Amino acid sequence: MERRKVNLFYGSLFHDIGKAIMRSTGERRKHTLVGADYLKEFLTDLSGQDQQDIIRCLKYHHAKLPTISPTKDDLYYITYIADNIASGTDRRLTDEELESYSDKWDSKTPLYDIFNRFGKKKTENYVNPGKLRFDKLNNIDALLPTDIRKDFNHSNYIDGVLHFGHGLQAMSFTEEYMQSAVNLLEASMDFMPSSTNMEEVADVSLFDHMKLTAAFAMALQQYLEEKKITDYRSELYIHGKAFYAKQAFLMVGFKLTGLENFIYTLTSKGAHKQLRSRSFYAKMISEWFIDCLLKDLELTRANVVYNAGGQGYLLIGNTAQNRETLKKVQAEFNQFLLEHYGITMTILMGAAPFTAGQVMKQNSFKNYNVVFSDIDEMIITQERHQYSVTQINQLNQAGKKRGRECVVCHSVDNVDETEHKCQLCMKLESFSHDIQNEEYFKVDGNSEGLPIGPGAYLSVTTEESIKEGNEAGWIYAKNKMVTGLRQQTYLRFSDYSDLRNNEFSTYAKREWTKEEGDTKTTGIKRMAALRIDVDDLYAGFLGGFAHQGDGKYTTISRYATVSRKISSFFNVYLNELLASYDERVTVINSGGDDVFIIGAWDSILDTLITMDNYFKEWTAEKMSFSAGVYLYHDKMPINIVARRTKELLEAAKLAGKNRVALFTEDNVFTLEEYKNDIDGQMLSTIRRFFDSQASHGKNFIYNLLTLIRERSEEDRISFARLTYFLSRLEEQTSKEEKPNFTKFKRSMIDWFNTKVEIRKAEQSLMLYVYETRED
Repeated sequence: MERRKVNLFYGSLFHDIGKAIMRSTGERRKHTLVGADYLKEFLTDLSGQDQQDIIRCLKYHHAKLPTISPTKDDLYYITYIADNIASGTDRRLTDEELESYSDKWDSKTPLYDIFNRFGKKKTENYVNPGKLRFDKLNNIDALLPTDIRKDFNHSNYIDGVLHFGHGLQAMSFTEEYMQSAVNLLEASMDFMPSSTNMEEVADVSLFDHMKLTAAFAMALQQYLEEKKITDYRSELYIHGKAFYAKQAFLMVGFKLTGLENFIYTLTSKGAHKQLRSRSFYAKMISEWFIDCLLKDLELTRANVVYNAGGQGYLLIGNTAQNRETLKKVQAEFNQFLLEHYGITMTILMGAAPFTAGQVMKQNSFKNYNVVFSDIDEMIITQERHQYSVTQINQLNQAGKKRGRECVVCHSVDNVDETEHKCQLCMKLESFSHDIQNEEYFKVDGNSEGLPIGPGAYLSVTTEESIKEGNEAGWIYAKNKMVTGLRQQTYLRFSDYSDLRNNEFSTYAKREWTKEEGDTKTTGIKRMAALRIDVDDLYAGFLGGFAHQGDGKYTTISRYATVSRKISSFFNVYLNELLASYDERVTVINSGGDDVFIIGAWDSILDTLITMDNYFKEWTAEKMSFSAGVYLYHDKMPINIVARRTKELLEAAKLAGKNRVALFTEDNVFTLEEYKNDIDGQMLSTIRRFFDSQASHGKNFIYNLLTLIRERSEEDRISFARLTYFLSRLEEQTSKEEKPNFTKFKRSMIDWFNTKVEIRKAEQSLMLYVYETRED
């Protein structure tokens, strides 16, 4: 990458760093000058011209002209207009006044919750001051938005600035450290508000604004270069309003299809040993595709607007060269996928041009929607015509392969004659342990690793090896924010498991339920699988900010923020959430909005309740998810488990939002019904009754279940049967236990009155049977 492009990246990415410095020190100077002076101390290794390029982006990005006339192609003009576009509104020609004591500025303002202006209902929640640290998520409750405002103070800003400065000391302002710079900025300034203007809504973080400014700046530079525009002053400053109407930018959408089939289509021996490794591997194929695409485009992760679950959006320059690059990288990767996995996985892409004016102050939901709709249409079209004539011929010429099949995935390619497994399954099986226990991974040309892209392979490395300079490949850290040479984006990955290995049958054995000195376990010896999917995520992504303020809050920065927040819940904080409740479950896969978890059946039900409660708090009850829960024997093949759990999820979503299908497709409840009525009320009533008496046992429950299942809406005699049955038993109950029985009898009669209530009662009785069964 040319040095000027590198300088533009750093100057644009760090353009507003002075805001954090000024709020930490209380300096009474303009943040443009404060930031320039601060960053200058870290640029000593650069040449004088390179230093000036970066410093001038910080110093003059509000277009306060220097006393010495700049050249017409000065980079700060690009940062200036990129900052305007990222802000979503035209800036004043004069610089912002001192935030620390101007009437319009409140430096104590905390970051507002991004969901305040999301949806139809306005909320007033705040994010607690702090910085992002994966290794210190000690209390997830402290990370939840709250309606109690806790002001930022100097020490909060000092903490973030010190973290930022410490990271800068460990890096150089070169191309190899560009992604590290993005990681560092997120880690230190994710919780800081971008603007503290009391007339604005401070719901976009300083990190998100600075990252988006760098994205627009780098994309804009590409456009200017192709158009051979060198007079930046005239194009972007003097005639800036005219530039806003030019289609200078391209929004790119991508989708890696077939991930679900790749992860779950395992039928037999050894499948459980590589479930999570397949999930991680599929994620890494998607991540490596993005990084290869960005490398060829000469861009960084700053240009990624959204990325989760194998799909996302990138913001790039609208140039012919970029369009050709998109086609080339897509074709190369799809050829790689075809050669290794046949038609299992494919990358689909679409791109739509847009103007700066479409995403600024005078925007509308319609202007945004047309961009993403165009991308969707292209992806759908590609999905219908996935393979070229050459590729179809390639598949046909291969014919139906014969030979011994892999006992795990049934492939006949590269099957080891001794293990009877293909090479990929053998590598994935051994890789499972590394995924759970290792933190650092590398991608290089060593074919001993897992093939992850054209000529690229994934393997494990160590922190020591990286620090000693032994690794020449690209480095990835899992759930660990680090800065270093050739360090790529950190991997958000839910890998919680209370097991030290992948022997999932442990969940069915229920050894933890044994009383001391007893050989019997308690509870049905079954496992359960939980599948979760966010309701109407895509519609929310596009239209979530269209309702309030006539759509004026619809901005790319808010799109990016809300997407990252949802992804963080499922890919970062889910680990801490499950650990804090000590759940006996294992996260198999967690995408941007799609989660698959297996474990002890009762822990799965507890996990469902916990996740629903926290997700609603996380999103200010503006979003919800639906779920399917499947009960199964530990010997059942995982492909069947995954398929049936998905069918239950689809049944839940068909019934409406925030539903759960428990065990069967016709057993659907709202999550509030399950949490409050079944688990919270009815099951508790049943437990109290049976645990406090000895006269009536399992036969009594089975008789009740029979009466419930024979109930008819048209035939009221079934109600009389229940009443008669309970009354007779009441007469036979001892004097001491009769009050409890009478109370339970009244509850059962009340529940029997409606179809909905009796379904809940039936489910509650069954859950009690499951949890008290002894083996």
